[in-house]
Amino acid sequence: MTTYREYRDRVSILQVAETLGYKPVKGKFTKARPVLRDAAGDTILVKNPTNPSTQLYWNLGNNSEYGSVIDFVKNNISRFNQQGKNEIDSINKILSSFCGIAYDNTKYLNQTINEHKVFSEKDYTSSTPSVRDLHYLTKERNISPETIDTFLPFIRLVAQHAFKNVAFPYTIANKDNIVRGYELRNYGGFRSFSEGGDKNNAAWVADFSDMKCEVNKIFFFESAIDALSFYEIKPVPFELDKTVFVSSGGYPTNNQFLNVLNAYPNTQKVYGCHDNDLSGHLFDIQLACVFDGHTLLKRKNADKVSFSVNNITFDINSDKVNLQSFIKKSGLELRANPLKPNLYKDWNEALKEKNIQSAVKKPVFKVK
Repeated sequence: MTTYREYRDRVSILQVAETLGYKPVKGKFTKARPVLRDAAGDTILVKNPTNPSTQLYWNLGNNSEYGSVIDFVKNNISRFNQQGKNEIDSINKILSSFCGIAYDNTKYLNQTINEHKVFSEKDYTSSTPSVRDLHYLTKERNISPETIDTFLPFIRLVAQHAFKNVAFPYTIANKDNIVRGYELRNYGGFRSFSEGGDKNNAAWVADFSDMKCEVNKIFFFESAIDALSFYEIKPVPFELDKTVFVSSGGYPTNNQFLNVLNAYPNTQKVYGCHDNDLSGHLFDIQLACVFDGHTLLKRKNADKVSFSVNNITFDINSDKVNLQSFIKKSGLELRANPLKPNLYKDWNEALKEKNIQSAVKKPVFKVK
């Protein structure tokens, strides 16, 4: 069965919106964010028009309506002919109907090329926040003030076009400290990466060591928020002054992994702390192969994933894919270690649940 993440990779919000009668508003193509309007006047803005996997939309007449193609279908579900037994079934049927349909996005592609932007730190008003300024992290993400205070040197508040967001600066670990992009977060599930930023080579790196040669553990995550959550949970012991936390922002590249690993040549242990799903397990495998210098090719085919490494090819059922099964099939000795939150998709979800359980725990009274 196709997952929501796979639908996001395959189906464009624009493709779905145009089916419902939305049309581009002339003169509203600004910085690769086209605006579309339907016959009733409902107006949406779409970010990343040529890349479905990173697309988001906002309804310009309703501040509470925004999100991915999944959210767009959910918020407009009654307007589609395909209806299922329940909301989830309906969403799956609707999105499935688009997967095999070719979509011409050239009118957006041309606009994106013409308005290509190179990231510049000068385009943002950046400030070093206090713990109190980062209420999004404490209130919506349930991260403690103590944890935030520890990571303050690696967090910014940035403003652009009157919007202020929590920002995690990306740098190339083995090169310099020049900011090459921001992982941006805010209330309402807002998640983005600064336009024109270098997410192919740069990563968010929280280095607590005095010298790079002293680092002995590196933890890799899909988001900086997961890194902070992991730090608070502390599922494994570590010495903070010999530890580095890294975020790739999701969908990590080999260059992101390599640049960090090359910056800390004496690292003894590397941990893949990616999400507890198929993509997260594949990222762990990718990291392990990069760490030990193996060239990896992978491709998802229906309910299996095909791998090719060191001229060995094999398949693993999607629901069985993890680093352990990959090692068993490939025969490789890989040094990277996977770490996953039990029962939860990611580390922030695990932290939230931990805090809920602590809050409802009944007090223990001493019997007199």
